[in-house]
Amino acid sequence: MEIIQITDLHISRDINQEKHGCCPYQRLKHSLSEIKKNHGNDASLVITGDLSSDYSKESYENIKTLLKQYQFQISLLPGNHDDLNNMIYICDNQISLNQINIKNSNFIAHNIDTHIQDNVQGCIKDNDMKAIKNKIEKIKENVIFFTHHPLIKINSLWIDKNVTENNNALIQCMLKRSDLLFFIFSGHVHQEFHHKINNVEFFTSPSSCYQFKSETDDFAIDKDASYGYRVISLHGNSLDTKVVRL
Repeated sequence: MEIIQITDLHISRDINQEKHGCCPYQRLKHSLSEIKKNHGNDASLVITGDLSSDYSKESYENIKTLLKQYQFQISLLPGNHDDLNNMIYICDNQISLNQINIKNSNFIAHNIDTHIQDNVQGCIKDNDMKAIKNKIEKIKENVIFFTHHPLIKINSLWIDKNVTENNNALIQCMLKRSDLLFFIFSGHVHQEFHHKINNVEFFTSPSSCYQFKSETDDFAIDKDASYGYRVISLHGNSLDTKVVRL
């Protein structure tokens, strides 16, 4: 089974609007076309936040117009640029806030909402944290978590200020379950990153529009980095992942 992660779309009410030297709408349109060509029209997609650039209902309608051209099963997570009420507006039996259905008995997938309305900072709500920790203590399957904000720092000072606030409690809970493997796939940082701590692996993925320079103290656009998406492949009890650049 394959799961496709696409993240940080930054679509506006004006589909022709350019930002940092690119048109996010056209890049999303191309990304979805490539996903269909390479992974099938019934691919499972997880969009890990920042769907919108301006919070507008029109931006989500623009996204839905593109998504409904395909038969993908799509799971959404809100990011710091999203308005949750407007995001819910586009949900239906194809597009939802529910976690993706995994057809592999060795893995389960779970979306973790780190979104705080009108705040760039990420945080896991207390009730959600309690439920996730209880689930980790009881499960027997390996776990795939999807988040918008990363749970760990990525060596970019200006981004690392907004790492998920209560990340350590969740990380320690995962490390205690050394009999299981945990894979966390995040957005927000507009770049590819990977780090492993014992049985827990952390990944971030490139944006479908513009990219940030890695390992910088201040905000900077990487004009040489191409946009793309991530492929997560499940094979029995193992997981492989790669980034596809466009």
